Amino acid sequence: MKSYFFILICILGITTACKSEKKSDLSTPKIELALNGKRVLILGNSITQNGRYVDFLEYYIRKQYPKNQLDIISIGLSGETISGTTEEGREFPRPNVRHRLDKALNEIKPDVVIACYGMNDGNYSPLDSLRFDAYKNGILELKTKTTAINAELILMTPTIFDPNPIKDRLSKEGDTYEYWHPYFKYNDVLEAYSNWLLSIETEALKVVDLHHHLDSKLTAMQSIKSDSTFIPDGVHPNTIGHFYMAQKILKDLYPEISIENPMTEIDRLEADSLYNLVLRRRELRSDGWRYYIGYTSKEKLYKTDSILPIEMEVEKLDLAIETLLN
Repeated sequence: MKSYFFILICILGITTACKSEKKSDLSTPKIELALNGKRVLILGNSITQNGRYVDFLEYYIRKQYPKNQLDIISIGLSGETISGTTEEGREFPRPNVRHRLDKALNEIKPDVVIACYGMNDGNYSPLDSLRFDAYKNGILELKTKTTAINAELILMTPTIFDPNPIKDRLSKEGDTYEYWHPYFKYNDVLEAYSNWLLSIETEALKVVDLHHHLDSKLTAMQSIKSDSTFIPDGVHPNTIGHFYMAQKILKDLYPEISIENPMTEIDRLEADSLYNLVLRRRELRSDGWRYYIGYTSKEKLYKTDSILPIEMEVEKLDLAIETLLN
């Protein structure tokens, strides 16, 4: 039994001996302290609204660089797209980040924008040229607007779709496709979106390839036990999935930071005072700024008039975090 678990951990590449390595591809050079000392805006859908990968990311950066400022505002929104597309038959249109993008950029004034879109943009349907073009246009518009405010843009490829846990509600070719009845090969669509994002990467436009990283992790896991997954509903990564997301982001942006085995590390973090402060700070700030920027969902506007009460609470958490680190 012990040898079985040793093989499992080795195959997944997550032993404590595993260190993050520099990418050999010269087209994607290391960004020195990519987020430290900068105001960072993170955009995305429900996976980003869940925010666990943001918590992991912020925790490990703070631990590695306790003296450096870290100013992250993550305002992911459930159901959101960057394409503006929605499944046929859906009662209400999906939220479109382009409806709140200008205000977010103007109010937050980020130095770095990180965005992860694609999961909802394919509308859980087979690859379609019109949807794909709408996605490309949305990404390019985001690039144009971040450039206009002299902000750096870091794109992340969409995460993966795992059909195995939801076999009873998959749609086959020719059926009606929607979130509750997704196309059974939807991961192929997400791969096409991911490959396009990678094709537009330049020295000025960083792309973090979450999709292929997660796909390799899941493939290795399922090669040992076919029904294994870290995406229990087919779409949303669980805590281990978010850990793998943070692992890849750190590998690309902070290769000097190594992450321990998630099997034990996640349990340790739950009892870590610093991690819990970071989590509370992210939840408070994310909710506060999401409502302050405002958004429309199911034809209802959600908006607050002031961010000051939230930022005052954030300052208190910042002091507590600084005390722990120093």
